Amino acid sequence: MSQWCAISVMKAVLCVGCTEVDYVTTMDKVDFQCDRCSTQNGNLQRSGRSSNVSTALRLLGANVELFGVLTRNPTYRMILDDLEQRGIDISHCTFTDQSPPFSTIVQDRWTRRCTVVYCDKPFPYVTAADFRKLDLDQYGWVNFEARSPRETCDMIRLILDHNNGRDERDRIVVSLQIFNAFAQVAHLVAMCDYVFVTKYIAESRGWKTPLEACEGINQLLRMPRDIRIRRPCIIVPWSSLGAGCMTTEGQYFELPAHKTKKIIDRVGDSDCFTAGFIYAAFVRQRRLAEAVDFANAVASYKLGYVGFDCLGHLPIEAVQLPVRMKCGSEVSSDDEDGDQQNSCRKHLLRPIDFLPDKDPMAPIKQEAPSETSVELEASS
Repeated sequence: MSQWCAISVMKAVLCVGCTEVDYVTTMDKVDFQCDRCSTQNGNLQRSGRSSNVSTALRLLGANVELFGVLTRNPTYRMILDDLEQRGIDISHCTFTDQSPPFSTIVQDRWTRRCTVVYCDKPFPYVTAADFRKLDLDQYGWVNFEARSPRETCDMIRLILDHNNGRDERDRIVVSLQIFNAFAQVAHLVAMCDYVFVTKYIAESRGWKTPLEACEGINQLLRMPRDIRIRRPCIIVPWSSLGAGCMTTEGQYFELPAHKTKKIIDRVGDSDCFTAGFIYAAFVRQRRLAEAVDFANAVASYKLGYVGFDCLGHLPIEAVQLPVRMKCGSEVSSDDEDGDQQNSCRKHLLRPIDFLPDKDPMAPIKQEAPSETSVELEASS
C-alpha cells in the first residue's frame, strides 16, 4: 500500500485553539458615516483560526481533531452541528455555558475589502491540564494558535517530552500561528518545528518584505546554528505577492502567489494557507518550498469561492505544479566563530521570561486590527 492510499489510517492533525462565530454581510458600498444602509446578503458561520484550519484540512482529506473550549449555549448549536457534519473530532473538547466570541464582517461587493468588528470578550481557553489527558500517540501534527502563552508553552513542552528519544518518524510535528501580540509569544518560536507569521505582524515589526521577516525572526532565536539542534522553519505569507520561507539551515525561498481569476470571498484565506501547508507537508510529505507553493495554491483557489466547501472539489494533483521559487542568501549564524560548548552554555541555560498577563486563561488582547480587521488580504 502506498502512502497516498493510506491517508485514512494516518495519525490525526490536532488543532488547538478557539472556535468563534462570524456574521458576514456584503454591501454595495461600505460607508460607516451614513445613518442607514442596506446589505446584499448575510450569513452566520463558524469561525476561529483553529476551527477554520480544521475545516480546510478535513475538506482536503486529512484526519482532524479540534481541541478547544466549545459552548453549550443552544443559540450556537450550529457550531456543534457543523463540526459533526464535517467529521471533525471534538471528543476531547471542554464545554462552557458562555457564548463564544464573535465578529461582524462587512465586505464590499465590488472590491471585496473587508472591515471586521471584533468582540474581544473574555472566553475560557484550553489548559495544559486538559491537554495532558490526551493520548499523544494518536497525533502526528499539532497546530497551535499563539494565544495564552503560558498554557501554550506548557502544552508544547508536553509534546517535546513525548518526542524525547523517539525516532524522527514517530515525533509529533509542532506548528504555531502568530497573528498578533508577537512580543508576548516570541519565546514560543524556538519550541516549534514550523512558525507561521502574518504580513500584518511582519509590517508592525518594521519588516517590509518576507525575506526581512524571516531574517528578523531568525535573529530573535536564542539557539545559534552551531549548537546543531533543531530550529523552526519560518513561513511568512505575503498577500498577493505569495509567501517567503526559511529552512532550519537558513536557506530562504520565495514562492509567488497563484493567480485567481476573480476574488469572491477573502474570509479565511490565510487559514486555508495554513491548512494547505500542513496537508502538503504532513499528508503528502512535501518539502518546505513545495508545501508553501501548495499552500499558495489552496489559498488562491479559496478566494474564488464563498466559504470553504470549494476545497472539497480542489483538484489536488492539478495544483501540485513545479515549484517556482526565488532563492535568497543563506542567513549566517549569530555565533559562527564561537566555541560550541560555550555557545550551548550561553544559550541553553537562559530562562524563559513571559510578559505580564492579567489572565493567562484568556485570549491575548489584539494590539491592533490583524488581517481579520481592516482588510483580509489574500494569503496574509
